[in-house]
Amino acid sequence: MPASRGVRIALYVAAVVFVWLAVFATVLVVRFQPAARAWFISALRQRYQSDVELGNLHISFFPTVQATGDNLVFRLNGRRDIPPMVRIRRFTLEARFIGFFRNPKRVSRLRLEGLRIQLAPRSAKPTRANSSPSSASSAPFILDEVIADGTILETMPSDPSKNPLTFEIRQLTLHTVGVGQPMTFHALLENPKPPGLIHSDGRFGPWNSSDPTATPVAGKYTFRDADLSVFKGITGMLSSDGTFTGQLDRIEVAGTTDVPEFALTIADHAMPLHTEFQATVDGSNGNTVLHPVRARLGRSEFEVSGAIDRTAPEKRKTIELDAKAGSARLEDFLRLSVKSPRPPMTGGIHFNTHVKIPPGETQVIDRLDLDGTFRLDGVRFTSPDVQQKIAGLSHRAEGDPKDHDPNVTADFAGRFHLRDGQLALPDLRFTLPGAHVDLHGTYALRSGALNFDGTAKLDATVSQMTTGWKSLLLKPVDPLFRRDGAGTVLPIGISGTRGEPSFRLDIGKILRRH
Repeated sequence: MPASRGVRIALYVAAVVFVWLAVFATVLVVRFQPAARAWFISALRQRYQSDVELGNLHISFFPTVQATGDNLVFRLNGRRDIPPMVRIRRFTLEARFIGFFRNPKRVSRLRLEGLRIQLAPRSAKPTRANSSPSSASSAPFILDEVIADGTILETMPSDPSKNPLTFEIRQLTLHTVGVGQPMTFHALLENPKPPGLIHSDGRFGPWNSSDPTATPVAGKYTFRDADLSVFKGITGMLSSDGTFTGQLDRIEVAGTTDVPEFALTIADHAMPLHTEFQATVDGSNGNTVLHPVRARLGRSEFEVSGAIDRTAPEKRKTIELDAKAGSARLEDFLRLSVKSPRPPMTGGIHFNTHVKIPPGETQVIDRLDLDGTFRLDGVRFTSPDVQQKIAGLSHRAEGDPKDHDPNVTADFAGRFHLRDGQLALPDLRFTLPGAHVDLHGTYALRSGALNFDGTAKLDATVSQMTTGWKSLLLKPVDPLFRRDGAGTVLPIGISGTRGEPSFRLDIGKILRRH
């Protein structure tokens, strides 16, 4: 009996103590909530130099320190004439007692839902004497891990008519590696066009409270299976790997891209396309500036530089580039643009051109705007009939009409303009042994229609271009065609198509000039 009475007394005492502790904990939590809310807002203001708005906040101490809140808003320097720097729909945090009640407080895990960050351009920020990153040693808290899936990061351009530079981050996790050190991160981003997922790992911070857009960021990325067919007129699956470094409003990117089967739908002939690039993503105006990009199409290498201009929202993007090739293969480029099973010509190509692709819903080939110069060396025609005609013209121009060797090459040079799928050649120069031809006219990319007029200057006289009695009969008319130091000068025209060109001689023009 005494033993059982002792047990009952111990249980009674324990119950009283438990009730007392529960009441004390409840009172402590209730009284601590306003103080915790005030500290929470003050700490965020200090850390991020922003006015802070907070909806609900609830804190508990069992089994660990936990807090949940909603509608958290940061306004950088109290600015209300620009969008809030940060909006958070809901957040939860966890911390151990030993870490939470020391200085600085240590948060084990912070989970953010509905995070939207809008970074104002530098022109929208007041000038401050100190724009250096905040010191981590003086920060009121340290975040060991941050999980912020579904984050939207926008860098607002200085020109209000332009789109913000937007990153939609499907998954984002950051970890602290040391006091005063950048946080490491892993992110999964959705690329809207061409559609695909970008995996990225790197370092972020330390956070620059005075100028958030100057916060450092660096890392690497991979991008796989991006379908280029969303751009009307081209097809292929793109993959890319690279690195990036800089600040949030100005990031330098370097990497490679590969499209094993790149094609224009106008011809639908796949070609391997590889690039090595460096670019600057400029958050101040939303533009992407391409530094010389080394590209290889098939066996041909060339360089591209320029910019992708993010114009007004309703107009989307305009691409302006400068491209040049010192030594490439003509057939590689023709395979992209002609429907025939094999390119109509082969040879070397050198070009220097300005490329403009305005926004629009039509195919790229119809929006492509080119201006430049080119030179073709050692050109041969893949059609035996056309090649034989060109060889025959060369042999006659040299005064050797009996020669039937088809192994003759030609050279081309000139200026060109491409608009609305129509290639204009205002001063095309065409040379081959014994002949020099100057032409001007147009070539339609889709139909292959040719329409050229010009003059052919030949070394041989008219009578030397034939044999036998025809040569004797033509000797009297040699002076009629001899002109400007050439044996024969002929006004000519070329029509038909690229596969079946038709050559004509303007006799009337010859007679009119005498």
